[in-house]
Amino acid sequence: MWGCGLSCQVEVLNAATMIPPVFSALAGCWLEHKAWWRSNSTVALLAGWLGMIPFSAASHLYCALHGHYHPMLLRLDQTGISLASICAAWALSKSCGFSCLVALLSLSMDALMFFGPEHLRDHVEWRTTALAGIVLLYLSPMVWKRDTVDQSILPILSCFVAGAALALLAPLGPYSHPVFHLLLIPYSFYVSKSASVYESSLELRAMSPEFSLEDGSDTDDGSVLKEVFLAGDIGSWLTYSKAP
Repeated sequence: MWGCGLSCQVEVLNAATMIPPVFSALAGCWLEHKAWWRSNSTVALLAGWLGMIPFSAASHLYCALHGHYHPMLLRLDQTGISLASICAAWALSKSCGFSCLVALLSLSMDALMFFGPEHLRDHVEWRTTALAGIVLLYLSPMVWKRDTVDQSILPILSCFVAGAALALLAPLGPYSHPVFHLLLIPYSFYVSKSASVYESSLELRAMSPEFSLEDGSDTDDGSVLKEVFLAGDIGSWLTYSKAP
């Protein structure tokens, strides 16, 4: 790779493999009937990914050029992950209280990482462990916020366990980290799918009274409203539902 050694090549791969999960997150949303730009959950997840990528790419590319990580860029990389976790917490739970809890823990970790004692500012291991705990926490609404079993739980946890094994054991040597990044492709797909399905279920539940008359029979207006809603045009739905 342009005279780049193995370590340099791996770091370039690390930076490049942060991009595909953005597209898999979009693909996860497209399984639903609503356009992604009208989905609050998908916008939140994409904001988290797009905010995280520059910090991660900068850290890996710096290492590719200089042969070592810069401590400040490492902190920014992990800060990006913590902020993306807040976005994911809200997308998966739609709970302001839970999102604030994740935000409090994430920002506390960031504060210790930048302004805490020297051993907390310099050591990466405790931050990696803390981030793993935050990730499991923001995934937890898939268990306690769903009316039925979330079909995305198993593939997400499989990616998490495989990624943890790659990070801790490095079975593929220097290529373990870019392969870990590749696992984020199915991971982000199923996180987005779970958030999108949950968001749709909440919105359908909110508009369910529009589907029937007082005697409980379906109405033509209710059918039209449902079709408009599933098309993702919330503005049209609100306009139609308020029309005399």
